[in-house]
Amino acid sequence: MALSPMRSFRALPFRGSPLSLSIAAVLASSPVVAQVGGEATELQPLQVWGAKVTSSSEYLGDQDIALKQADHMSDLLRDIPGVDVGGTHSVTQRINIRGLNETDLDIRLDGASQYASMFHHIGNLTLNPDIIQAVDVQVGNNSVTNSGLGGSVHFETKNAQDMLRPGERYGARLYAGHGTNAYTQGSATVYGQLTDTVDALLYGYLIDRDNFDDGDGNETIGSDGEIGNMLMKLGWEPAVGHRLQLSYDRYQDEGDYSPRPDMGGSANDGLSGDLVLPTEYNRDTLALNYAYDLGAALNLEVGVYRNQIELNRDESQIDIRWPSNRLSDNTAENTNTGTNVLAVSRVGTGPVAHQITYGLDYNRQESRARYGSDPWIEEDSTTTALYLEDRLQLTDAFSVTPGVRYDHFDRDAVTGDKSFSDVSWALATDFAVNDNLTLFASARELFKAPQLFETFIRYQEVAFLADDIKEESGLNSQVGARYQFNSGLHSFASNLTLFQTDIDDSIRSVYNGDAARYDIINDGDERIEGVELSALYGYDAFSAKLSYAYSEANNRTNDTPALDVNGRSADQGDTITLNLDYTLYDLGVDMGWQSQWVLEEDNVLDGAPVKDGYNVHSVYAQWTPAQVDGLVLTLGVDNLLDEQYTSHASRSGIARGFTLDDFEPGRNVKVSAAYQF
Repeated sequence: MALSPMRSFRALPFRGSPLSLSIAAVLASSPVVAQVGGEATELQPLQVWGAKVTSSSEYLGDQDIALKQADHMSDLLRDIPGVDVGGTHSVTQRINIRGLNETDLDIRLDGASQYASMFHHIGNLTLNPDIIQAVDVQVGNNSVTNSGLGGSVHFETKNAQDMLRPGERYGARLYAGHGTNAYTQGSATVYGQLTDTVDALLYGYLIDRDNFDDGDGNETIGSDGEIGNMLMKLGWEPAVGHRLQLSYDRYQDEGDYSPRPDMGGSANDGLSGDLVLPTEYNRDTLALNYAYDLGAALNLEVGVYRNQIELNRDESQIDIRWPSNRLSDNTAENTNTGTNVLAVSRVGTGPVAHQITYGLDYNRQESRARYGSDPWIEEDSTTTALYLEDRLQLTDAFSVTPGVRYDHFDRDAVTGDKSFSDVSWALATDFAVNDNLTLFASARELFKAPQLFETFIRYQEVAFLADDIKEESGLNSQVGARYQFNSGLHSFASNLTLFQTDIDDSIRSVYNGDAARYDIINDGDERIEGVELSALYGYDAFSAKLSYAYSEANNRTNDTPALDVNGRSADQGDTITLNLDYTLYDLGVDMGWQSQWVLEEDNVLDGAPVKDGYNVHSVYAQWTPAQVDGLVLTLGVDNLLDEQYTSHASRSGIARGFTLDDFEPGRNVKVSAAYQF
């Protein structure tokens, strides 16, 4: 089930091992008692700021990433099996799940859809990881409650209830951080319980970025800019079981950026010299959410939202070869307005217990653009979905969850007014072999209609939707096992998933050189198959997590690798991730090491370069001095060995004789201080 935008993460059902529970307890805001040297020692409260990340590809409870001092979405998500985040620039954050990018995922912020297709050289996500309280990642689409082909990522921002420590009615937090490669950031937050029923939070954030150096010491170009983020939240609980929450989130990214921010500095230099363009990439999200908890009979969540993303670039002063109709100050807007209703009821009929989940999802997308004063495009699409699933607990050990979903999509665009609809089903089972081992399996039919074209470029004049275009369909299926074992201070938990995703009638843009146009067609059937494995071992203050992910995507009709939007193989190399963490209770110090090995990916088109493998290592430590209540000091080093590498989810390859690789930043030493009072 999707992460609720209405609850603090601590209220969500917890499935982790006792080790995960102990980690969560240490990170909670109330004092913790630990057994050290045979004596009970009260630990000082640690910060409650870090985001909690859960994933369907792990069975490890939640992860708190406060130690990582996140300044990019990759810091939050990259070590989840099956997940990567491409793009090094602030405007090119692209979440990738099993080789499918964000346009194939259901991404939400406080319940508001973030779907957009803005510009092929820019990503569609404008999210600040610093304010995220919780992330729920569904790797693969396994339930009718989700809509994405490849899964879903639901973000929840913080609210006052998340921040208040026991006994507090008001509080504040100041934060400052610096990275040597090359940024400075800070935030200020005030929050409080204004009355017994009303709480509020006000948050402001700023990061100032310079051009970073890659692992070979080369300075990139066109990354110099500032990001500001402001969040206001107001919560009201008029009666027990009721909560109404209003939030407004304003994100502003402004700088002199490369014409092609998804390419590396050398590619931009070769294609357009030292040209940089004044750019603004902004988002405004307004959301009103209501939750009603009647216990087992009904748990209801209703949300309405408006999410607007705007890209503005001043291309008026360009003096190199450039499309003449774009020599102006140009703007593109994508607006999602919608509502979602999610209800859960638990009932019993004889020996069978039912957990019934039902709801609807409605979204209207408006795409608007203008070159200078010429408003050249107005396109719209409407998505409506109804779904119902029932988890039947047939015995204490065995459950079956059937589900059905209806999707309808209306497309009102220059390239065609078409409607698409389908009824799809899902079926999942869980079997607890014993107290330690659970087996699971699921299958889910897929549906995705042809979406609106990207907003910023006038593809509508040179791109044509095939008259016989079909929606993408298919089946995602997976089997696996979860295991956990605890003995004294020892804990072990693991998750194994084998999956196969078939996408029929995949939609691709193909350049037609004879007609000098792009044809949007169904380009055959694709299959993605692979495995995800994760394991965690913990002993007292030590924990280690090891994960492995493999997937391969092929177009079975054309007998080629499946391709991403840039015409490169969508595959990512086998990925192994190791996390080691240790807590020195007496000193109030948490420290850790993270390593990731990505193997070379050679499932590419004939004659195309492989995606090079790499290994990258990071260390971090956090000190909460007992002498100063509320103070937290953090030190970390990303890319410790100065590896020169490109994420397999980022732009790479060769075009016009230039290497396009979007190289990641080299070594970055980062320090920060937070004071909460």
